[in-house]
Amino acid sequence: VEASCQQVREKAEKREQELSNRVTSLEEAGVQAENQVKEMKETIFELEDQVEQQRAVNCHTNQAVLDMENLVKKLEEQKAEAERQLKVLNRQMKEERDEWRRFQADLQTAVVVANDIKVEAQQELRTLMRQLQEEQDRNTKLSADLQTMQGVRISTGTAFDTKTAVEGH
Repeated sequence: VEASCQQVREKAEKREQELSNRVTSLEEAGVQAENQVKEMKETIFELEDQVEQQRAVNCHTNQAVLDMENLVKKLEEQKAEAERQLKVLNRQMKEERDEWRRFQADLQTAVVVANDIKVEAQQELRTLMRQLQEEQDRNTKLSADLQTMQGVRISTGTAFDTKTAVEGH
């Protein structure tokens, strides 16, 4: 049970480490996405200033702004998706942690029950050993009595039936 528990514990710790690594990666990606979003928003602001100053290149600048806005939207969608994945992973981690705790509690209960059974078995063994010793002592006494009786019968010359002597004793 302890070896099985250790294996399960090691698997759980490995799974927890994997999930932790995934969470860290997603958090780093989220930070990078936020930084990119900030940079893109600053770029858009600068481009809008240039549009006001340079109406002559309005068409080209508008296209660049649209491209940048699409990129920002895409990055914001990626960020939102990363945040959703992070929430899912956090929920999974919590569920697995709760499941692990339930498993540990069940395992502890099993260990306590097994220990109780062991104690009962040891007590029963002691009782049986004591009864065996009592029966062996009784058997030894009966054998001694039988030999004594056989000796008395033989010395008096009387025929002796062991079965009758044991039953009569």
